[in-house]
Amino acid sequence: MTQGRTSLSDTYHAATVDELRKSTKPRRVAAVVDQRVLFPHRGRIELAGDVLTLGSWRTLSSADVLNVSMEFLPQYSRVTAAGARGGFPSFGAVKRLGAPLVLDLRSGERIAVLVGYTWWSGTTKDATWLPALQAYAAQSS
Repeated sequence: MTQGRTSLSDTYHAATVDELRKSTKPRRVAAVVDQRVLFPHRGRIELAGDVLTLGSWRTLSSADVLNVSMEFLPQYSRVTAAGARGGFPSFGAVKRLGAPLVLDLRSGERIAVLVGYTWWSGTTKDATWLPALQAYAAQSS
């Protein structure tokens, strides 16, 4: 992650909750080994001022985002996040480890985002990004 006064940058994997819900059985089975297959959108995530850029997929202003949380979803659960690793990381002492960032858009759409995802451990940098994204979303409240 690169961090300046008002900007953050890293890699990301993302999916809308609808995309996660519509994942096929073969894709869900493959996700036991590599959760990235559930997230079709990937690239660089950039937060600068009141603009969040998700690679070439989406650019969101703070006015587009109602709320940002970090939580497991029915469509991306602790079990899915843990995958073949079993208990590590999401069943351990740090129960939110591996949980995606969830962007609730004013349009009603929800986006699950993994920032700085490390495949072999299943960890992310989501907890580091959460306060900055919550402050970003609050700019338009």
